[in-house]
Amino acid sequence: MVKNKIYYIADFSLPNKSAYSSHVLKICDAFSEVTKKNVELLIPFLDSNYLLKNIKKDYLLKYNLKIKFFFNKKKKINLFKRIFYSLKLLNYIKKNSNINLIISRSIIPSLILSVFGIKNILEIHTELTGMTKFLFYLTRLEPVKKNIKFIFINNHLRKKFKISKKKSIILFDAVDYRDFNPKNSKIIKNTCFYSGSFSKGKCLEIIMKLSKKLPNINFHLYGNENTIYDKSILNKKSKNIKFCGYLSYSEITKKIRNYRALLMPYEKRVGVLIKNINVESYFSPLKMFEYMGSGKIILASDLPVYRNILKDKTNALLINNDIKSWSKNINNVFKDKKLNYLGKAAREDSKKYSWLKRVRKIIRFYED
Repeated sequence: MVKNKIYYIADFSLPNKSAYSSHVLKICDAFSEVTKKNVELLIPFLDSNYLLKNIKKDYLLKYNLKIKFFFNKKKKINLFKRIFYSLKLLNYIKKNSNINLIISRSIIPSLILSVFGIKNILEIHTELTGMTKFLFYLTRLEPVKKNIKFIFINNHLRKKFKISKKKSIILFDAVDYRDFNPKNSKIIKNTCFYSGSFSKGKCLEIIMKLSKKLPNINFHLYGNENTIYDKSILNKKSKNIKFCGYLSYSEITKKIRNYRALLMPYEKRVGVLIKNINVESYFSPLKMFEYMGSGKIILASDLPVYRNILKDKTNALLINNDIKSWSKNINNVFKDKKLNYLGKAAREDSKKYSWLKRVRKIIRFYED
């Protein structure tokens, strides 16, 4: 039988408001475009009201995607349910022999497939906690090790896992720059844009201070307000901060055109939705690549983790985390039209980090 199928395993359910789901759906679409093979996404649950046409619209998918789900209702995924889900996946995959490639963003399914002799690639974006961290030691066993390869989003993260270069590859996040039209719609004057989560260390602390320092500048924040780590912030915010709600990926590509200044203000400790994890040394923010693709001006905290991608005064403004520096740079962006070159350079650089290029690198790595 001719092998003509790619499986992508994830442990989110749809619909979903996370960057994780956006990453997975966009890369599945890129696999379809590059390989011309059938790509199937395997997830725990898909709401029957969330039709494929809606998924394609929300994520600007260019190809049809088959989605297989394994539970009849949405469940909170704990360790037991991950194992149960993994066994369902194993049974489903073993019935198919025409598989080219299996990629997983979920640790336990990848480990169980490897134990049963099924080769796969595991993509890791954060360090592990709890029992999952303990179970990961199975990858040290030779029968498991030979069946698994790894993708890390940062070399620092690979070092944390102590995985050899032979068994792994470093791939940052990516963007489909074709989804963004850099031509202005109608720029909202003196207004900064932020999109993403509101975990501790990701934006709110700095923006709250900036809003008081810059009363004539507005701050529009887009994202899932359920991720705000301290809800009392909503009662303390200045009048020039507006929480605009969650936007789907397709809505972001349209809305971002209306802004000149795109903010990435990070503290020294950057949190995620997993408690007590600091990703400051190894994260690869998906929004950074979306910002780049938009062709607008990026103002970001000066962090080593992405300094090889964002370069100060070349394709972005990298700012030390003091409010005086942030205020000065924001004011300059709205006053100096000569800074438009930063957005143009960022968009051009985004083409180096396309989903299509990322997929081609994964295929070459898998075939080595």
